[in-house]
Amino acid sequence: MALNRGWWVAFVLAPAALLIDGAAQADEPFLPHGIHLGSGGRYYQDICDHSLAHYCMARRLLPAAFRPETYVPRALPKPAAWGGQICNPMAGGGGSSPFPGSMAPSDVLAAYTIPSTSGAGGKIVALVDLPDSHAYADLTTYRQGYGLPPLPQCGGNGLPGGTTPCFAQVDASGAPNSTSLDCPGADPETSLDMDMVSAGCPDCSILLVQMTNASAGVADSDFVAGVATAASLGAVAISLSFGGPESGQDPTGYTTPGHLVVAASGDQGYDLGLGGGTTPSYPASAPDVLGIGGTNLESQGGGAYIENVWNDGQGGAAGSGCSTDFLMPAFQTTYGASKFGHCGTTPASRASADVSAAAEFSSGGQPRAISEFDQADQWTAVVGTSAAAPLVAGIFTRLGVAEAISSDLGFVYTHASAFNDVTAGENMDPTTCTDNVCNAAAGWDGPTGVGTPNGASLALLGTGSSSGGSSGSSSGGSSGGSSGGSSGGSSGGSSGGSSGGSSGSSSGGSGSSSGGNTDAGVDPEAGLPGDGGSGNAAVVTTTTTGCGCSLPGTSSTRTGLSFLALGAAAVGIARRRRRV
Repeated sequence: MALNRGWWVAFVLAPAALLIDGAAQADEPFLPHGIHLGSGGRYYQDICDHSLAHYCMARRLLPAAFRPETYVPRALPKPAAWGGQICNPMAGGGGSSPFPGSMAPSDVLAAYTIPSTSGAGGKIVALVDLPDSHAYADLTTYRQGYGLPPLPQCGGNGLPGGTTPCFAQVDASGAPNSTSLDCPGADPETSLDMDMVSAGCPDCSILLVQMTNASAGVADSDFVAGVATAASLGAVAISLSFGGPESGQDPTGYTTPGHLVVAASGDQGYDLGLGGGTTPSYPASAPDVLGIGGTNLESQGGGAYIENVWNDGQGGAAGSGCSTDFLMPAFQTTYGASKFGHCGTTPASRASADVSAAAEFSSGGQPRAISEFDQADQWTAVVGTSAAAPLVAGIFTRLGVAEAISSDLGFVYTHASAFNDVTAGENMDPTTCTDNVCNAAAGWDGPTGVGTPNGASLALLGTGSSSGGSSGSSSGGSSGGSSGGSSGGSSGGSSGGSSGGSSGSSSGGSGSSSGGNTDAGVDPEAGLPGDGGSGNAAVVTTTTTGCGCSLPGTSSTRTGLSFLALGAAAVGIARRRRRV
C-alpha cells in the first residue's frame, strides 16, 4: 500500500539538490563531480555516478597528494552496451599491496567472533553487479594478498554446486560467461563485493551475476531479474550494493522464497537530499529485503574493537529512514512499532536499516578504510555500506542463519540479543532529527538496525556451525558491563564454546590483525583523520564464538565508553548531513 508523500516534488527538486550540495560545503574549493572533501583534508570519490537513479554505495579514498584543481578524469572505454553511463571517471591512485592498517579478513573474524569451523561448505553467496571482465583475477589477488585459500573457478557446467567452494560468473540469464564488457569506473564496486564475501566466508562459493543486458545504466528490473537468476542457481544469500528512489517500486519484487536478499542502506545518512525528502534507499527499504546499515569498526589493539555509526562528517554516513511507499511490515510491528521512532507513527511505515556491519575501518585512532583490489587501480581504500551488505551476506551464510532469515526477516528482531547493539553516533544533525531513526540508541536504530552480527550467539542459532573455538578475539561488550565467558588468549588457541549469558564466550584465536603486506611506497593512510571512528564509540568486547560484529548476549551496551559517546554527541550537533 503506497503512502504517497509527494515523491514528485523530490524528483523535480533532485537536480537542484545535487547542484546545491557541491556549493554548500563552505570550506571546500570547487570540486569535480563525484569528488568530496572528507574530514582531515582527504578526498573521496564516488565509485558510481550519484546523479543517476541507481548507483552503488561506496566511495574510494584518493591518494594523500590528490588535489581537485589538478584532477583530469582518466579516459575510459565506453562500450556501446553501456554508453559509459553509471560509471564515474576514476581519479587513479592505487597501491601494490593492501594498505597497512586496513581491514583484513582476520579483523572481521575477530571482531565478529566468527567460529573457526564454518558451516558454509560451498554454499552460494550471489552478487548482482555490473560487468567486469577481470573479476576473477581481481578476486584471486585479494585472497592471495590476505592469505585466504584460493577459490577455483567452477568446473563442469561452470556453475557452483556441491560442497566444494568455487567462483562462477554468469550473465543476466544465468549462462556462464567471462564477459568482455566492462563498466570500468564501477569495477571497484564489483571487486569490493567479492572481497567482502571472501572476508566473511572464505569457504562460500561466489556467484557473480552480471547485468549485461542493460543499455543505458541499470533499472530496478535489472536487479530483480538478477536476483531471480541467482535464486534459480541455488544462492543462499544474494547481496545488492546498489540503490535509488523507492517511489512506485514493487514491495515484493525481490521476494525469493528460501533465498535471503540483502541490500546496502545507502551512504548519505538520513536526508537523501531529494528536495528535503527523507526517503530511505530502495531496495534496502523493500519489505522483502533485509536492509544493511553501516558502522565504523575500530581496532583498539590486543583483540579489542569498538563500533559506532559510520559517519565521516562530510556527506558519507550510514543510510536510514522511513519509507514513503511501504507500510511497516508485520515483522517490525511485532517487534513494536513504537520502537522505530517516527517511522512508527500512524500510518507506521517500513523502517530501515535492519542490521549492520563495517562500512569503514579504523586502527591506531585513524581511519584506514577497507582495502579491495581492482585491476585498474590495484589496491584501493574504500568505504561505504556497499562493504557492509556483502559482508553480512557472507557472515550469515557461514553461520548457517541465512536460510532461517530468508523465510522470516523478523528473525533478526526476535533474536536481537544475538546482535551487538551499537549505541553511539548519528547519521544526521541530532538537533534536526532527534529520535532513533537517525541516532544510535539501545535496541533498534536507523543507521545500524538491531546491531551487528555476534557470531558467538548466532552460531548457536544456525545450522552446521560449530560453537567451539574462534578465529580471534573480538570486541563486543556485554549488556551488563561484563564480557562474559572466558577470556582466551589473543594470539593463539581458542578458548572455545559459547558460554551462555550476555556476552558470550571467550576470545581466543589469532586476535586482530591489520593483515596484508606492507609497502613502503604505498600511502599508509597515516594521518587520515576523520570523525568516523573517534569519539562515538560503542564498545565491542566480543567473545570468540560467533560471527558478526558486535556483542553477544542481550544488549551490547559497549560498556566503559559512555563518556566518549557523550563527547561524540556534542560533536554531532555541529553536523549537517549533505547528500551527493
